[in-house]
Amino acid sequence: MWPEDGEWSDEVARQRIINSTLLKRTGEPENIAKTVLFLIADAPYITGQIIAVDGGRSVHL
Repeated sequence: MWPEDGEWSDEVARQRIINSTLLKRTGEPENIAKTVLFLIADAPYITGQIIAVDGGRSVHL
């Protein structure tokens, strides 16, 4: 979901951001929900971590 104001309202700017991700697509709220479910159900020993659910945007190759 994109913020509704500022630079995010420009489709060209949005496409530039999408193109900078490894997966080359936007994320969905379901991606966050699945990450939370993983942490609750399958990873009880993980604590104090920040998990970037960003399609690879934060990866610098």
